[in-house]
Amino acid sequence: MSAPTSIPCGSKSVGRNRNGVDRLSSLSDDLLHHVMSFLPMPQVVRTSLLSPRWRFLWCSTPFIRIDGKDFVDNSKLENFIDCLLLLRDYTASLDEARISPCCVDCTKCSVWIRHAIMHKVRVLDISGPLSLDKTAIFPSQHLKTIRLQAAMLRHGFFRPLNYDCPVLEHLGLKLCTFWGHEEISSRSLKVLHISQCYLTPSLLICARNLTNLSILDTDIGGIVTRDLSSLVTASISLVSKHFYHRDTVVVGHHLLDGLSHATTLELHAPLHERAFEGGLPTCPMFSNLTSLVLGDWVMTADFYPLHSILQRSDKLKELTLKLKMEECSICKALPSTRRAPLSGSDSHPCIERIKIYCRKDHPRVGELVQALVPTACNAKISIEQP
Repeated sequence: MSAPTSIPCGSKSVGRNRNGVDRLSSLSDDLLHHVMSFLPMPQVVRTSLLSPRWRFLWCSTPFIRIDGKDFVDNSKLENFIDCLLLLRDYTASLDEARISPCCVDCTKCSVWIRHAIMHKVRVLDISGPLSLDKTAIFPSQHLKTIRLQAAMLRHGFFRPLNYDCPVLEHLGLKLCTFWGHEEISSRSLKVLHISQCYLTPSLLICARNLTNLSILDTDIGGIVTRDLSSLVTASISLVSKHFYHRDTVVVGHHLLDGLSHATTLELHAPLHERAFEGGLPTCPMFSNLTSLVLGDWVMTADFYPLHSILQRSDKLKELTLKLKMEECSICKALPSTRRAPLSGSDSHPCIERIKIYCRKDHPRVGELVQALVPTACNAKISIEQP
């Protein structure tokens, strides 16, 4: 990228009024950077041609936003980003770096990520397809948010995030693939969102300061939550493509172990998915839980999962059931599960409201209500269509 030449000061290309006064250029750098933030990055660089006032303004923008769709081929994209990072004012703060390359060499992309981190980036947003390992992350005292999409995360990728990024608070992963036994244990992490990912063979989440956890529509091998003592809200939604049963209990799943401190909990899975049910006999009490949302997985013939989780939630005030399936033919083919009898009282007087969302003609909603009435005698039960 050759150094741009400035347009003569007498040019009418800048926002001058009829008296020849350039009001736009008289604005502060912060305001001009805000105006530039609405432009694609190549156009941001081209503003250097407007006048001497604009010539080096792009070098200190607090953002880098690269979209591969703005370039006709990868070679131009790579050359542009290389020059952009090389010529950028290294003393200027970098609030956000958003890079969405298309079919770019993974080594090259890792270099860009490390360069952005060295420029003290606070928010890093990377969209693939690409493959990343631990060499992509550089130690940072400034990185607070990382969002990754369509990335293959090689074994060891999370290690520098756990130990070398002490102010990291938000981690978002979408359409990513994990390979190897991974661990997310950052002590600074507060929010973790995992959506539409493929995890194999296992993932351990043990971030003690985590307050918000969501694992949505994710195909998982084995997942363990542990020591989430600060957790406030958790939402788990499982898909059912590749689960293997041994005596009808999913092997290696301890999803519920670390969720006991949450005040709001949402657990969704198809009826024939027993990852949640398999963890119920050993999971601790949900001592802080006041709001609970459950899906089809509790609708077994004896409602054992429902009664079991209610028995462990002595402070629960609001229960919501969102039912999408009518019946599960797969469940009838599975062998029955041996269960220890529930002990203690089956009454839950603290429950104030029970909402059931289902089709009007759901074949088992009557049974569900009959099962709930004796246990939640003080609750107001309502049935609504989704």
